[in-house]
Amino acid sequence: MPAAEHAPQLSGSGPTRLRPYAVNEGRTRPRLDLERTTLVKACRTAPHPPQGAPERSDAFALCRTKLTITEIAGRMRLPVQAVKVLVADLITEKFLMEIPAQQADAKDPDTLRRVLAGLEAL
Repeated sequence: MPAAEHAPQLSGSGPTRLRPYAVNEGRTRPRLDLERTTLVKACRTAPHPPQGAPERSDAFALCRTKLTITEIAGRMRLPVQAVKVLVADLITEKFLMEIPAQQADAKDPDTLRRVLAGLEAL
C-alpha cells in the first residue's frame, strides 16, 4: 500500500490560515535546544493527545514513528523554527520524547533518506 494511505490526516493540511508564530502563542524560541535533525517520537505513556491548537495533536499523531524536526515541518507545512517550538513544548509536557543521538545513527541510510525527504518537502 502507498505510504500516503497510512499517513495521519492533518487538520492543518489545507491552506494555512494562522501565522506560524500564532501556533506557539507568539513564541519564536523553543524551551529546549533542538536541531533540525533531532529525532522525536510519541511517548507511549501519554494518556491522550495534547489539547490546544490542532497542530499539537497533528505533531503528536505524526510522531507515532520516529521523525526528525525537519520531517515534521515538511509534513505539517510549517517553518522549522515554529515546529521546534511546538515539539519542545510537547517534549516538556511529556507527549513526545527525544531519541538520544546514540540511537539515531547519523550514518544510517534510512535516517538520511528521511531527513532528505523532509528537506525536499519544505
